[in-house]
Amino acid sequence: MNIKADLKKGFLYVNDDLKCAITCRVRTVANGLRLSNEVVYTIPGKMPYMPMMFPTGKWAITEILWQKDKDGKDLFHYDTYGPVKICTDAFQWVPVWDLDFEGDYLNEASQLVQDRCYWLHYSKSSSTLGCIRITSPEDAILVGKLLEEKIKKGEPCTLEVPL
Repeated sequence: MNIKADLKKGFLYVNDDLKCAITCRVRTVANGLRLSNEVVYTIPGKMPYMPMMFPTGKWAITEILWQKDKDGKDLFHYDTYGPVKICTDAFQWVPVWDLDFEGDYLNEASQLVQDRCYWLHYSKSSSTLGCIRITSPEDAILVGKLLEEKIKKGEPCTLEVPL
């Protein structure tokens, strides 16, 4: 199953089955959505960096993680990831940031480091750390169920994020 995330138009297309609204509004110091002391660290590596938009390319959908169990108990971070977290193998190289003596962002360094854990999910927040935010929890559930069904059958599922 192939899905396409058109970040410019703000839609996720799941074959001919579903079209849902998405955003990728990233919290950064430059756009005023992040304070200089709200430092984010790469996964893996734990290096300070400034979050960036979901990387363009073609990525595998690797796992569907439901955020509540069958009894409705929170398994992970429901408020952050909504009802389902759709995991991908997406990554990108990001600049490391130097921090000042108080641990705040200072300036972009010349070193690049790999950052991973770019997902698709719903969130109560209107911004993300680079993940694609499905704007409706109901749509996130529909996409998660469609993908989970294909993954269980052993069918490859890919996400295309064009420029």
